[in-house]
Amino acid sequence: MNRSKILAFVWAWSFPWLCACNTSEPTTAVLSNQYPSASDAGSLDSMPVYKGWWAVSQFPEPVPAGQVSDPVRIVPGSDYSYALLAPGWDIASQSPPTTLIPLRSAQKLSVGRGELLTFVVSAEQTVGDCRAGKPLTFEQAAYITERIFAHEFANLSYDAATCTSTPTDGGEGGEGGEGGEGGP
Repeated sequence: MNRSKILAFVWAWSFPWLCACNTSEPTTAVLSNQYPSASDAGSLDSMPVYKGWWAVSQFPEPVPAGQVSDPVRIVPGSDYSYALLAPGWDIASQSPPTTLIPLRSAQKLSVGRGELLTFVVSAEQTVGDCRAGKPLTFEQAAYITERIFAHEFANLSYDAATCTSTPTDGGEGGEGGEGGEGGP
C-alpha cells in the first residue's frame, strides 16, 4: 500500500470518532427532593423519593426529603421526569415502602450535551400529590404506573383522584408480591 492510501484509510476510520462529541463532559442529572425533611424519618410527614426517572435513565437510589441524589448519566433532550414518593417510609428500613405516590414534573425538563439537569421533586414543581391539591389525571397515572414504574405497581391498582393504591387480585402488591398498600 502506498502512503496516501494508508492516510486516507486512517482519516476515514477516525473521522466519525473525531466528530462524535463536541464536549468531553458527560450529560448528567440529579434528583433534588425539596419536600421538607421531618425530624423522624419514619413519620407520616417524611416524604422520601423511592425512585425517579427521566427520558432513558433511572434514579435507582432513594432520596430523603431535603437531599439530592448522586448524579446519573443521561442523554441530551427534553422530556417529563417521573418519581415515586414514599410517604412515611424510613429509607434505613430493610423493607420496601408500603405506600407509593407517582409524580410527574409539572413541565418538560430540557438538558443539552455536557450539561446538568436538576429534577426538583416538590409540591410546587410536580403534579400527583393530592395533599398539595395537584392529583394526576387518570391517563397520566396510568402511563406512570403501567409504563414507567410498571414493576413497582405490578400487583397494585392506583386511584389518581385519591392518591391511593390497593392490591389487585394478582397478589399483595409491589415487587415480588411483597408489601402492602401502594408499594413494592
